[in-house]
Amino acid sequence: MQGPLHGGGKPWRRREGGGGGGGGRPPHGGSPPPPGRRMPPSDSTGAEASYLFKNKEGRTPMVLRLLDGEEVRGVIEYYDRDMIKINRTDGPNVFIRKRHIRYMYEEPSRF
Repeated sequence: MQGPLHGGGKPWRRREGGGGGGGGRPPHGGSPPPPGRRMPPSDSTGAEASYLFKNKEGRTPMVLRLLDGEEVRGVIEYYDRDMIKINRTDGPNVFIRKRHIRYMYEEPSRF
């Protein structure tokens, strides 16, 4: 599977299976990757999970822009590593895979 281009014009490829890495971390007792080689960001920061949790618990109205340009508006009811469930007022509730989301933001208040 190829991803966006990184330094040097070479596409980044995700390793399938073992391979000694741990989501971008060097193997236990190993050295970091050589200079100039970028590793994909790890899921270890927890920033995405805390952002989703904050908006879920606060019942914050959100807008999700999908890769095809469609906008989905609603409140986050559930999320996991791969998908988000959105409760919508103008249509049925939907599960959306995270890989289909371009970006998301809090819906601006209308006063």
